[in-house]
Amino acid sequence: MVHRFSSRLLNATLSIPAIRSQNLLPVVIMLILWIGLGRMSVPQDQVFVLSVVVAQAYAIWRNLPQAAASLHQTTAGRTGLLRWPVVILLMLSAVQLWLNNPLFTQRGISAVALFLLVIMVLGMMREGDVMTRVTPTNADGEEVYETVSLLRVNALVAAMVIAVNEILICTESLGVWITVMPIFVLFLHGFYWFMVLMVLPPEAPDEDTIRPATGA
Repeated sequence: MVHRFSSRLLNATLSIPAIRSQNLLPVVIMLILWIGLGRMSVPQDQVFVLSVVVAQAYAIWRNLPQAAASLHQTTAGRTGLLRWPVVILLMLSAVQLWLNNPLFTQRGISAVALFLLVIMVLGMMREGDVMTRVTPTNADGEEVYETVSLLRVNALVAAMVIAVNEILICTESLGVWITVMPIFVLFLHGFYWFMVLMVLPPEAPDEDTIRPATGA
């Protein structure tokens, strides 16, 4: 049993996919702006807020075309619904730049993570019913394939973001925060995929028989 579990740990660790460059670019942009503008004697608070907001903007706007395509496929003719999230994001970015308050920007990250955590917890409360509806069964009532819920993994990751962010806010300077967060992003990528691989059923004969489901 110990050997089997250690083998699963090793396989999951070695199977973690490499982080894609487009997912790493936001933190690289943030660090470049932080270092570059800092050398130009720009006030630290202004440099911090601008760096984080630009990184947020890139991460969000990079995903908008994909979100629009998905919305068009699922609800044809209703891509206009995407305008409201865009308007809200523009307003949030403008408020951050206007306030020029690093604490507000930092707490915004915790607020987003808290929102996602609440969504995941609410999803877990009705997870059983959803899984029953989305899992096909054969004539004998047996499941055609096994579904895997990622709600708990997503909730754990959101909680970790809140914890690390709040600890850095309370105990460290802006320079430490903006240095540690990119390292934390790399750790979070590896940890997330490690947990996903660990929740998959052991010794699955065919990866195509496993369908991750969020339960939402």
